[in-house]
Amino acid sequence: MGSKVVFENEEYVGQLLLPAEEQLLKQQLYGVVGFNSALLMSLFKDNEEKILGAAQVAKAYFDAPYKGLSAGDSEFGMQLIRPQHILRSTAATEATAATWSFTFTVNGDYYVGFGTDNTTAINVDKRLLMVVLAVAFTQGVLPTVEELLWQIGSTTYPVDVIRHAWLADNVNQVRYSRIRPKILVPKQTAIVQSWSIAAQVQELVIVGLSFAKGDLLRTQNPSTVQT
Repeated sequence: MGSKVVFENEEYVGQLLLPAEEQLLKQQLYGVVGFNSALLMSLFKDNEEKILGAAQVAKAYFDAPYKGLSAGDSEFGMQLIRPQHILRSTAATEATAATWSFTFTVNGDYYVGFGTDNTTAINVDKRLLMVVLAVAFTQGVLPTVEELLWQIGSTTYPVDVIRHAWLADNVNQVRYSRIRPKILVPKQTAIVQSWSIAAQVQELVIVGLSFAKGDLLRTQNPSTVQT
């Protein structure tokens, strides 16, 4: 059944999950994906409505049943966002990056993008929909990135200030910052600019969920983007 999904004041066409599909999503979201992380569990609980909305939008795009962590090629499921889903190499083609590690330059730089200096917007794989909820620094002697500026399609969002992530004010001492939730739909374009206090190699993780067709979920290191 078709439905209207409002996500951060933007409207999308969705398809309602069946009761069993919604039950599976919640069961695996809290029982598997977020189970070992208090930060993820809190993030998912606070954004459950947005996650369910994103799953409905994904179901409308993929026109396929939701099968969670065991989705087949003709089904869709979910997993945590991986670098291969959104980061690209600096080559002139959209070869995917297999690590969150990135060399940031002082002041303005491009983080999500490809081609020369990563200044070309990426294309989201046609088998993939992402809901972005937070960022985390997982390495580096000192954090360096202070701000992120997202452009998704034709929409440029207000700057996400992430410097407070440096404080690691949580029980696990993880440098982690929630940001305004964002949704990236199949075949959409996206580019993200960073603003850094110093030049440094950092591992900056985009935290959220990918809803994807089963063939993409099962590929450990996808090297190409299907557009």
